Amino acid sequence: MPGWRTQRKIVVFESDDWGAQRMPSRKAYEAMVGKGLGVEQSKYDQFDSLERKEDLEALADVLQKFKDSRGNSPVFTTNMVLGNPDFDAIEEKDFQQYAFESFYESYEKYYGQSLEQTWNQGIADGFFYPQFHAREHLNVPLWMKDLKDGKKSTRLAFSHRFFGLKTKTSSLYQKNYLAAYRAENPLEFTQMMEIAKDGFKLFEKTFGFPSKTFIACNYIWPKAMEEALLPAGVKVFQSQRAQLDPQFQKGGKLKIRRKFTGQRNSYRQLFTVRNVRFEPYLRNSATKEVNSAFSEIQRSFFWKKPAIISSHRINYVGNMSESHRSENMEALHTLLTKIKKNYPEVEFMHSAKLAEIMAKS
Repeated sequence: MPGWRTQRKIVVFESDDWGAQRMPSRKAYEAMVGKGLGVEQSKYDQFDSLERKEDLEALADVLQKFKDSRGNSPVFTTNMVLGNPDFDAIEEKDFQQYAFESFYESYEKYYGQSLEQTWNQGIADGFFYPQFHAREHLNVPLWMKDLKDGKKSTRLAFSHRFFGLKTKTSSLYQKNYLAAYRAENPLEFTQMMEIAKDGFKLFEKTFGFPSKTFIACNYIWPKAMEEALLPAGVKVFQSQRAQLDPQFQKGGKLKIRRKFTGQRNSYRQLFTVRNVRFEPYLRNSATKEVNSAFSEIQRSFFWKKPAIISSHRINYVGNMSESHRSENMEALHTLLTKIKKNYPEVEFMHSAKLAEIMAKS
């Protein structure tokens, strides 16, 4: 209820994890099943994988079928991961030094595909609008520490070119390595901010424009990060209703900070909150997910809020399962049809455009 309001029927799709290597292949997944890494317990491990050319083209094909009241197609704010671990280089250095590769290099390595033109075309056509998520969707200091120490499960996952295991890390609080900004002490915070700043530079070099908004991996970021990202030009933090703030003096234990759309911090940076969930991968019934998401859109508009839809990459990639992707693309088509039918005045826009409107009002 609190925060920024508008009479306009604005719909924003925010989609995280593009560019990130998750499960490298179905073969790697099957090799890890039953090995104590927990992959069979995670839908992300079962379905999420680096996107391919055909995934981007299939998503663009759905989006191009719809236009809003101003003639614009639905646009996905694709929150990007700019790089992935270079497993071969790390292994060659006997786990003593970290190395990464760009996400474009990952496409070539894992699929033999060059997706630069595909991304550029999707951006030019208005279907995708990249923003910054992370340089890697990975807590680099923690992962490298456990690799150096020879942690058995971490090394086993590494041998399959996988870091998303959900067993146990050497951290008291962290059960996985995915929270890129979950610093447990000031030194780690400094290391992570250097990685993030490098990532922002890579983003601008890759796409030709800076990222004005930012979404933290796993919605975890230290409050001090907000000031640290001012020089990078971050004006808006995409968020859920709660920020998870790791407390340095408590070894990284999380503190919950509530957020709402239109809230500002002391640096005048804005926060937007995702108030609609469209994640078909979570349900056995795509129809139920469509109906649930549409109900949340209706509620958003009732309270004169933009409908900010959380819809992760996992829903739209088919490397692990073609049928998974096809079913979810169909569900997206159904949701967009319902939106257009019930709200012909709808406006589709990306996160940075919404932030621009909010800042002016």
